[in-house]
Amino acid sequence: MTDQTTPKSGLTRRSFLKAAGATTVATAAGAIGFGGLAIAEDYAPGQPDEETIFCGVCRGNCSGTCKLNLHVRDNKIVKTSKRPFNSFPDGSIDRICLRGLSHPYNIYGPNRVQYPMKRVGERGSGEWERISWEEAIKYITDEWKRIQAEYGEQAIAYTRGSGNMGAISGVASPMYNVFFNKINASMIKIARDQANTRGINRVVGNLGDWVLNDPSDFKNAKTLFVWGANITDAQLHDWHHVADAQDAGTKLVVIDPIMTQLAARADKWVPVKPATDAALALSMMYVMVDEDAVNKPFLRDHTCAPFLVRSDTGKFLRMSDLGVEPEVIEVAAGQVSAASSENKGAKVNAAKTVTKVLDHPAVLDADGTVKSLVEATDPQLSGTYDFNGVPCSTAYDLLVEDIMQYPPEKAQDICDVPAETIVELAHLALDGPCIHRLGWGSNSYTNGVHAAHANITMAALTGQIGYSGAGTGVGDFKACWGINAVVKGMTAAKYPMISALALPEIMRTDKWKGEDYPIRSLYVYAGNPVSNQVNTNEYVNDVIGNMDLYVVADYCFTDTTKYADIVLPAAHWFEQQDLVVISATQCFIHSEKAIDPLYESKSDFEILKLLAAGMGYPDLIDLAEDEYMSQVVDTPSLTALGITYEKIKENEDMYWYPEKPWIPWQNASFRTESGRMEFYVENPTVQFDVGQTFDEERERLPRYINPTEAYEGSPTWDKYKLILLSERPRFRVHSMWSDNAYLRELDPEPTIKMNPADAEARGIADGDYVEVYNDRGHCVAKAVYNNGIRPGCMVYPKSWQSHQHKAGCWSELLTSEYDPVGVNESYFDNLVEVRVWNEE
Repeated sequence: MTDQTTPKSGLTRRSFLKAAGATTVATAAGAIGFGGLAIAEDYAPGQPDEETIFCGVCRGNCSGTCKLNLHVRDNKIVKTSKRPFNSFPDGSIDRICLRGLSHPYNIYGPNRVQYPMKRVGERGSGEWERISWEEAIKYITDEWKRIQAEYGEQAIAYTRGSGNMGAISGVASPMYNVFFNKINASMIKIARDQANTRGINRVVGNLGDWVLNDPSDFKNAKTLFVWGANITDAQLHDWHHVADAQDAGTKLVVIDPIMTQLAARADKWVPVKPATDAALALSMMYVMVDEDAVNKPFLRDHTCAPFLVRSDTGKFLRMSDLGVEPEVIEVAAGQVSAASSENKGAKVNAAKTVTKVLDHPAVLDADGTVKSLVEATDPQLSGTYDFNGVPCSTAYDLLVEDIMQYPPEKAQDICDVPAETIVELAHLALDGPCIHRLGWGSNSYTNGVHAAHANITMAALTGQIGYSGAGTGVGDFKACWGINAVVKGMTAAKYPMISALALPEIMRTDKWKGEDYPIRSLYVYAGNPVSNQVNTNEYVNDVIGNMDLYVVADYCFTDTTKYADIVLPAAHWFEQQDLVVISATQCFIHSEKAIDPLYESKSDFEILKLLAAGMGYPDLIDLAEDEYMSQVVDTPSLTALGITYEKIKENEDMYWYPEKPWIPWQNASFRTESGRMEFYVENPTVQFDVGQTFDEERERLPRYINPTEAYEGSPTWDKYKLILLSERPRFRVHSMWSDNAYLRELDPEPTIKMNPADAEARGIADGDYVEVYNDRGHCVAKAVYNNGIRPGCMVYPKSWQSHQHKAGCWSELLTSEYDPVGVNESYFDNLVEVRVWNEE
């Protein structure tokens, strides 16, 4: 950081924050109604109470979407408090955590971006000059016009993080598509926490990215398995449901390499070796098959188990193969799965029905003949059939063939879980009902898709899915169904979305899937990719370093704004109204505007209107916020449930599903082509097309495969022998709340947790500052001894900003390698070493 002055105003980031801090801290001291950890205004006895309370929603990506009271005096938010949900009058989800209580320290903190700024020094130097909104918009749009004229329309790109769950100014907003589709820009999609989605949805169909029984249903399970999820910290809004379940007699089993707080509260903790969850699940299934304890009726009636599979193509044997013409029927459009390969080419007619082609799978019936699935009286789970010289086996037999490669005695060497424990876990999973709650642990390696695929396949073997107390999934948060993603002014995107993991290569080569595709400007909103995306040095050097114009809109300074050419001051959540349509509570929630935007900040909605006008489309976004929000939710399907925008505003929140608690896949109704659980994947597809190739045969069934880096004997094992893991701390949500003064008193600096044996072997004492390093980068933090850390692993609380470290940052160390099917950032698939920091 430098104190060099800018030519226009004499401001640097340091002097800006120093001056801003003197003003805003003084303002906050008179505004924030907390005691103990910060100065609070002392209101004299008898002073008239002129406080107004607004309805707010805490909408960071913890997914809690908790309702808050926003207490306002003299146009200042003086405190926040818990606000009841009207959809749940029993108070079961009314809550607020320390983050929710500390919002005033974000709103009035010294790190607010107060006005538009333009970079004048080197990127990353923190040297800007203050400019007006008019100057900022003109500079951005003039550059965009120049770039598109020189490099093509696609050369303007936009991306977001997960810092605002709002529907108008947040990550669920269609307004960005209205504007950026109009100028034919490229959308760069974040690639986080998606491996679970691919592994689960390819078996049960797409009901949403993260689907599981509502957590209030945990208490109805006999056993709750939690795989790699530290709910007490990462999704603490769900923790009380786990505690309630234990009070009701539910047994809690935590499968995690680390003794987390949740593991410490478990009835049984299983410290599995990192990245081996798939092998553990497959071995549990071995026990079920070996003991002939699988749910055969469920397998026969609700899964692909009896389907015959051709050995030559790997496809299901269809009745058309046997000379039977497919059926052609008319069904309601809403009954057709969008992912169904059976319905390729289906057309919706004017009556809102679909012409559907049914080419039924062939099965072996009890009499030994091959029949259509719909005609067989007792489809067999096992057996073979010779189709014109092509051997065919049932999908179940193929699954069993794979499963039998993982007897507990072999799996214990892979997972470091004793064979007798694997047998015990299998018996618990059979003795239902039970729920398997997957977290982000196994998701964070390049074999994460298979870990999720294996887990959901275990539900197929037991039949424990789709009813109270039984289910498998992630269940973090859900997009409410029935909303409208097409509002006034929306046009179709001209170019396909591009994964953020593909962006560095595009920037290095100006190529996308072999074709010319230069990108020269990136607009970032509601996110902090420099801090949260893997391989920071690659991102800074190859992505930002090759941009002509890097624009960031945020309400506070972050690692990402540090590298911006133009910084735009965005409004805080409570300085604008919005509608939350992505929620762990499965509620639509209206968040009121409590105060006017501070300083010169504007909502993202208003910023988009200015950008549209600057690009020559002043009438593109011409409705009021309420009118657009009405278009989002006033749909026939929601109206049929009694949900309208006006009712949401009136009630503040409205539950969006007819029944409570919500149970996905009820009545064994799955959104696959067959309507069954298809643990055998006939047509494997990728999560995101980046022009990659993949091994289709490997993807048909769940398998254990080594991750890319984080295992003993990997290509970098000769240099680095510690697996670097992270935890999602309770004091931040990703990098949000990083500079919150209230929380920093409780959590003051970056740390790295180590097993004492690993530390002592390297001469590291408890409390030493250490340098964690690999070929990609380094990070300095304070070492903390912790016997709950598995030997061979290190754990850091994620998402500290780089300026909060003595050197480096955690994301420098993270690989940008990814599984071609999952196309997911592999946050845990990293090997590192550590040494005492020499302060150089």
